[in-house]
Amino acid sequence: MRTLAFDTLEFAKKLKAANFPQEQAEALAEAVAGIVEERLATKQDLKELELRLEARSKELETRLRHDLKELETGLHRDMKELETGLHRDLKEMELRLRHDLTLRLGAMLVAGVSLVAVLVKLL
Repeated sequence: MRTLAFDTLEFAKKLKAANFPQEQAEALAEAVAGIVEERLATKQDLKELELRLEARSKELETRLRHDLKELETGLHRDMKELETGLHRDLKEMELRLRHDLTLRLGAMLVAGVSLVAVLVKLL
């Protein structure tokens, strides 16, 4: 509940003392009272706003913590998948390299033995 202490009678008296006509002083006092009631915040208004902001802040903090936890879980899962894929790819590459090297070594060995056999026959 909003209650602001604005004394319209006292304000109108001050206006009359400053040579304002009676009707004009009263109208101005009522207009100012309306503005004060509509636009100025009371301590209670500010306290309520502060409580709402604190509640909203806690809600946002909770949501942020939840989102960060989900992000962390997703990142761990993705990193594990990448690690598994990398190990698989390295293993495949190692097997291909081993296969290629074995074929090359075998070909060189056959070529060497053949060369030795040809040289032995020629000599």
